[in-house]
Amino acid sequence: MDLALSEHLKQPLEVIDITYSVQQTFLGNYFFGQTDILTFGGGYNAWGGLINPVGSGVDMFWNVYTISNFSSRPFTTEAWLNSTPPGKGIVSKNVAPANQAIIPLPRPIVELQYADCLLQSPTDGIYSFLRRVEPNSTLTRHDFQGLIIIPPGDSAILFLRSPDQETIRSRIAFGWWEKKRS
Repeated sequence: MDLALSEHLKQPLEVIDITYSVQQTFLGNYFFGQTDILTFGGGYNAWGGLINPVGSGVDMFWNVYTISNFSSRPFTTEAWLNSTPPGKGIVSKNVAPANQAIIPLPRPIVELQYADCLLQSPTDGIYSFLRRVEPNSTLTRHDFQGLIIIPPGDSAILFLRSPDQETIRSRIAFGWWEKKRS
């Protein structure tokens, strides 16, 4: 056997183990973003969410969220799937692809939207879970790992329920990836 080949066969194989979300980042399919500051309280509510437009041609895989509470009072957040969010959502400009090395930068199809100062609550859909956000803190949930899949025409929103008369200031951030429907 050739000496160079013999030495090559003695070298350990290089194995790389990455999560699926990291793979989606490499492919340019992973996005993250945040709402502007949301103001609510005194009977007024707010929300931030991921809206997958009708006919988008992609499924959205929800991976992570954070909710920051910049006030001295706690509040509750309701997660709603496939609901009709109240008010007219504003499309956030604070969204980016996680892979900044791809030129041109990928653009998400799913929209990160938000609204505040609302008297209404979500309609339809599934009220799926509740979280309490403590004062002057950030609540992070990063273990979804794409387990919640939102098809075209549906949504995943975090609804910030007015706790009392005090004005609350908050911000919501999301991480997700998109995959063309097969």
